[in-house]
Amino acid sequence: MESFWKRAKGLAEEAAKTSQSLTTSAKISDLVSETAKRSRELAAEASKRADLIKTAALKQADQIKSFSSDIIVNPPTLSSLSITSSFPSSSSSSTGEVSQSDLLKFGINEDLTDFVKGLTSTTFQSFTIQDEAEGSDSETSTTASNIRKDLTEWQEKHANLVLTSVKQMSRLRYELCPRIMKERRFWKIYFTLVSSYVAP
Repeated sequence: MESFWKRAKGLAEEAAKTSQSLTTSAKISDLVSETAKRSRELAAEASKRADLIKTAALKQADQIKSFSSDIIVNPPTLSSLSITSSFPSSSSSSTGEVSQSDLLKFGINEDLTDFVKGLTSTTFQSFTIQDEAEGSDSETSTTASNIRKDLTEWQEKHANLVLTSVKQMSRLRYELCPRIMKERRFWKIYFTLVSSYVAP
C-alpha cells in the first residue's frame, strides 16, 4: 500500500512542477484530466489489492476456525452421562426422559422441587454437619453418572433424578463439588435438608 501512496505523491509532485511550467489553459486542463485518470487507476488498483488482502484474511480466519474446532473438545454434558442406566427400560421413554411415576416413586414432587430450587451454595457452605471419618474421594468409588457409591440405592436413584429434573441442583453441585466440598459431604447435607420431603 505504501508504494501506491508514494506513486500518488510522486504523481502529485510531477503535476505541480508541470503546472508551474504551463501557461496555457489547454495544457492545464489536459494535465488535470491526466492526473484524474491516473488517480482513478491508482484507486482501482488499491481497491483490488484491498480485496485480495481481505480474501486472504478470510481464508486464514476460516482455517484457524476449522483448526480450533478440531482441537477443542467439548466437555461432556450432564445429559450425555448414563444417568438413567440404573432404571429399567420401561421406566424411561424413548427420548431418555423419566416418567412422572418414577419421579414420584423416588420422592421428587412439586414441593421437593420448589424447596431444592431455593437452595444456594451458601446453604451448603454454612450447613454444619458432623463429618464421619471419611476416606479420600479417590478411595470411594463412583457410578457412571459420578454419583457417589456410598449412597443407598434409593438415594443414588433419587440423586440422579434430582440432577436431571432440577437444573438448579445440577448447577449447584457443579459449583460446589469438588472445589468447595467433597461429593460425600454435598449429598449428606442434601439428604439432611430434604429429609422432611422424602422418606426412602
